[in-house]
Amino acid sequence: MSKNDDNLLAFLESYGFSLEELMEVSFELNSFRSIAGTTLKRYMNRIIETIEREERRAFLKGLLLGIAIRKAVDELGEPELTEEERRINYEIDRLTMK
Repeated sequence: MSKNDDNLLAFLESYGFSLEELMEVSFELNSFRSIAGTTLKRYMNRIIETIEREERRAFLKGLLLGIAIRKAVDELGEPELTEEERRINYEIDRLTMK
């Protein structure tokens, strides 16, 4: 397992999920994705078709949670440079090229 996989497993374990559950779900999802000609829409349809009617709300909650986590991760990135920071970088680049 890679460092990212270890972090994901630790994160999921903190919510009560086991390595076995992660591996089973990962295997199932990878089998859908590995079918030739799979687009995101087909991938989602294959997954949704395996979900029982009463579990659809839980799946939707998971999707929305995943989106929220992704947004939070994106916001952890470095903020845009201010005009002054861009000007300073430009001056540094200009001086180092002489």
